[in-house]
Amino acid sequence: MTRKEFETDIIPLSRNLYRFAFRFLSNKEEAEDAVQEIFLKLWKMRDKLSGYNNIQAFIMTLTRNHCLDRLRKKKMDSLDDTMIENNRTSDMNSELSMERIENFRIISGIIDSLPENYRSVIQLRDIDGYEYAEISEKLGEDISNLRVILSRARKMVREQLKKKNYELVSA
Repeated sequence: MTRKEFETDIIPLSRNLYRFAFRFLSNKEEAEDAVQEIFLKLWKMRDKLSGYNNIQAFIMTLTRNHCLDRLRKKKMDSLDDTMIENNRTSDMNSELSMERIENFRIISGIIDSLPENYRSVIQLRDIDGYEYAEISEKLGEDISNLRVILSRARKMVREQLKKKNYELVSA
């Protein structure tokens, strides 16, 4: 894809991408940053774009995944900071707190290894605390289908924990 083709075919999608990113991120600056990062990624892979049948659908999927990754990272950073701070203030429970932090990291790693649709649903429901109706709106999935996906995702996490013989602290 040439620069001219990129400017005529891809750049005009910026408003739609911004609105789409804003629906996920609920922050003007973050949505603008996300769109900018998507355009940078698209520019770097411009030679491969002609291989996609529906470039607009591909770009929207890329944007959705990028926004979900940003939300997940933001939530993980926040939880890590909170857990570390709680650990500092609680000397009596320091060993337990360290185990909880380790448990959190183990589960986060397992969730990150799940297929994209499972990862998105478990992230939005169990970590970010969204209701099924909100997730349905964000992902464009039927609520009953979301429940099935979430159930399967949780089962996969449990199986991975058993497979790796992890014993989690439940206090």
